[in-house]
Amino acid sequence: MSESATASPRPAEPSVAAEDTTIGPFRVDMADEALDDLRRRIAATRWPSRELVDDRSQGVQLATLWELARYWTTGYDWRACEAASRHVV
Repeated sequence: MSESATASPRPAEPSVAAEDTTIGPFRVDMADEALDDLRRRIAATRWPSRELVDDRSQGVQLATLWELARYWTTGYDWRACEAASRHVV
């Protein structure tokens, strides 16, 4: 069987000129249930063991990830973000 008989057709390349790149206003509106779910999932994270070196050669250090998780669960003010999105014109 030839390659053309077995290969599926490739989708057409999108035209750059046809893409709408207009930036329009939007509102951030997070449901309490979604934020509660986010916090639950972060709290349920199975963290890896500590890195074996003192630098970032093995990736992001665990302490940095812990601080980021803490920030997203207790430090970030989602409601202030929502309020700010209402004032953007």
